[in-house]
Amino acid sequence: MGAACAKRQPGRPRSDAVRSAVLEAANSLLTEVGFSGLTMEGIAARAGVGKATLYRWWPGKGAVAMEAFLAAVSPKIAFPQTDSAVADITTQMLRLAEAYRGTTGRVVCEFIALGQADPEILTAFLEGYMYPRRDAAKEVLRRGMATGEIRADVDPDLMADALYGPIFHRMLLRHRPLDDAFVQQLAALVFAGLTRS
Repeated sequence: MGAACAKRQPGRPRSDAVRSAVLEAANSLLTEVGFSGLTMEGIAARAGVGKATLYRWWPGKGAVAMEAFLAAVSPKIAFPQTDSAVADITTQMLRLAEAYRGTTGRVVCEFIALGQADPEILTAFLEGYMYPRRDAAKEVLRRGMATGEIRADVDPDLMADALYGPIFHRMLLRHRPLDDAFVQQLAALVFAGLTRS
């Protein structure tokens, strides 16, 4: 029995290491060539694995690209957790805008653009990235509502749209800068109507 355990233990770390290598390779290629230039062959070659390994874990490039993107981006745009939901949302909005000013923003724009013609890409983007981020924001807003910091009579979905919609608008259209000053003014404006005076 001890020998069987010893044999099983090395297998899992190798699988985790291979999975990490694949995700790192996919994210690197995603930033270099974009989603449209990404291929399963390219990911496999960069990660040093066979294509069969990729297809064992992911159905196609959309799934591996989304997981790789999330693994790289999620820590950068995480919500802090302090005593103030307003401060936490504002800090996260600033983190998000910073990410969207760079390669992350370019990749998000590409996912959104390609998703208009490809329902699978749009579904992967919404379910893998957008909905979980939105749920996290609503959870922070509800925390503020529960403590009385934020009005409890406003729909959290509407609050999330008011806070984050303008960030996406500037990222997609690039008609005005997506800078920290804009984000701070936006948060202050929206929260002026949502907080108790």
